[in-house]
Amino acid sequence: MKKFLFLFILKLSVVGTANSQENGFLRDEFGNPNINGFWNFNDATPFERPRRFGNREFLSSVELEEKSKNTVVAEKARERQEAGLSERVIAAPTNNPGAYNDFWSDYDDGFLNTRTSIIVFPEDGRIPATRVGVSTQLSPPHANGCNTNNIVSVSRPVRISFGALSCDRPEDFSLASRCLFFPQTTGPYIKANSYNNNVQIVVTKDYVMLYSELGNDPRIIPLGRRSNLSNKIDTWTGNSTARWDGDVLVVETKNFSDKLASIFMRMIAIGSAKDMTLIERFTKKGEDALVYEFIVSDPGTFESEIRGITHFSRLDGVIYEFACHEGNYAFANILRAARFREAE
Repeated sequence: MKKFLFLFILKLSVVGTANSQENGFLRDEFGNPNINGFWNFNDATPFERPRRFGNREFLSSVELEEKSKNTVVAEKARERQEAGLSERVIAAPTNNPGAYNDFWSDYDDGFLNTRTSIIVFPEDGRIPATRVGVSTQLSPPHANGCNTNNIVSVSRPVRISFGALSCDRPEDFSLASRCLFFPQTTGPYIKANSYNNNVQIVVTKDYVMLYSELGNDPRIIPLGRRSNLSNKIDTWTGNSTARWDGDVLVVETKNFSDKLASIFMRMIAIGSAKDMTLIERFTKKGEDALVYEFIVSDPGTFESEIRGITHFSRLDGVIYEFACHEGNYAFANILRAARFREAE
C-alpha cells in the first residue's frame, strides 16, 4: 500500500511538472509564465540608433561580434579594478565626492540584444520630433552642478535627472538630486548607466508588483481589472493596470506627474509626461530571459509614438534598499555655499 501510494504521488508530481513547464518554461500556480524574481535590464544597445545604420534594425554578424568583444573587455576591466580596489583608492583619490569608479559598474548583458538601437519605431530608431513649444532640458556637466551662467537649457519646473537649474532654491535641483525620482525607477526600463539596473517582479492572482532597486518606489498594479484611481490624481509612477495577453504580461500606465518628463534619462529630459500613456509588455524567453517591449504615446510631446525593445536577464541574487537621503541633508550646505560665493 505504501509503495502504491508513493508511485501515485510520484506520478502526480511528474504530471504537475509537465504542466508547469508547458511551452518550454515554468508556470506559476495560476498557469501563467512564472516571471517572479529579480531581473537585470543591462543592455549595451544605444537608446537611439547611430545615424550610420539608417533604418537597419539588427547588427550584422561582424558588428555583433565586436559588440560582444567590447562588453567582455569592459567586464574584465571592472574585474581588474575590483581586485586592486583598496590599493587604487588609497593611491589615486578623487576630488569629486560624487564619483563612482568601474568597481561599482556592471556591463554584462545576460541576454544579448542584437539590435542597432532600443528604439525600433520610428523606423530610423531616433527620438521623433517634438511639438512646437515642448521643453527639452539637459543636465549640466558634473563640474558645474549649479548650472552657473546657464550653460545648458533648463527651465522650471526642473525635470532633469542630475544637476540643477541654479543653486537658488531646492526646487531648482534635479529630481535625482532631491531623491524624488531616477531614470530606472519606473518604465520604460531603459539602461541609464552601468549600475542599479535591477527590478523585482512579483505576480499574484490579483496584483503585479514592479519594484526597482533605484528609487524604492514599488509599482503595485491591479491585475485583470481596472483601477478606480481618478484621472484627476497623478503620481510619479502613474496609474497602472495589468492583464495577461496569452503568455505576455501587459501593463498600461497613465496619469503621470506633469513634473516628470516624457523621455526621462540620465542627461536629457524631453517634454512633460502629464498626457503620456505607457504600454509595457513582458515576454518570457526560457527561464532566465525576458523580452521587454514598450510604447510611449504622448501626442502633446512627440509627433509620433515611440516603440522600443530591450532585454532582461535573471539576476542571480537579490536587490537591496537604495538609501537615498530623504530630503537630501546636503541641500542646506549647498545653498549656504552658493550664498557665500555670491557675497564674495
